[in-house]
Amino acid sequence: MSAKLERESRFWDAKQTPNVDRDPELYRVRPGELTDRSVPWLPYLGFPQYVGEVLNHLGDLRDARVLDLGCGTGFMACLMATAGAVVEAVDISESSLEVARWRAHVSGLGSRISFHAAPAEALPFADESFDAVCGAFVLHHLDLSVAAPELRRVLRPGGRGAFIETSGGSRLLMAARRLLPGKLGIEKASSDDEAPLGTSSRKWLEQSFGGGARFSYPTTLFFRMLCYLPPLHRAPMRHMLAGADELLHRVPAMRSQSYYSVVSFEREGAESHHEPEPWRQA
Repeated sequence: MSAKLERESRFWDAKQTPNVDRDPELYRVRPGELTDRSVPWLPYLGFPQYVGEVLNHLGDLRDARVLDLGCGTGFMACLMATAGAVVEAVDISESSLEVARWRAHVSGLGSRISFHAAPAEALPFADESFDAVCGAFVLHHLDLSVAAPELRRVLRPGGRGAFIETSGGSRLLMAARRLLPGKLGIEKASSDDEAPLGTSSRKWLEQSFGGGARFSYPTTLFFRMLCYLPPLHRAPMRHMLAGADELLHRVPAMRSQSYYSVVSFEREGAESHHEPEPWRQA
């Protein structure tokens, strides 16, 4: 394992807590539930809308073979399984995989999901193994010059991919990200080796998937990022910042300023058998 992968593995191992400290009800994943209830602030940041966009792009997953790349604690893997998929979930953090296996068990989904400790740059699967690939906040950790061709290799012709990602489109948010974490009471929630997707990341995705790599913004997350500042945690400020983001989203040219995006693509070739299916938050 490279030094970077070792650092990333240690960082995410340290984020996990023992099973005895977790509430199974918060980790249980139900069909159509588009947010991870163990992370209570995700709905405020628009996470359900981004998850819905991923599912809409992937389409009907019944009996599909799906790769969850960088599965973390297993929310996306479990959600794909509730939609009828057979899931292979990969991560480099053994502690995260332990939580993910436990989550699959308490969700009653253990028979539909297999978990693997492996890097995205060297996936332990045969060529054209998957109908779909997905993930949440993983691509920006990777060397996409290697990982993007790997994704193409394991995806079948006509297969689709969709990922929720942090985006480097806003210079202002990128400056705040460099300067503020670890200061002013703001938690340092990211490792030193990751960076939001920028121009070079788009280049590698486009080289692997042609012009089919797309970035979309089902909601715009910009002003709400100020809630990481402790004085702005209170409800009145949160509502005001959410309203400001709603107004910003009405201007299509400003949506690329969002800190979250959905990256989607399709491998060229045979037509996919998995038609789009509308998803709604339960």
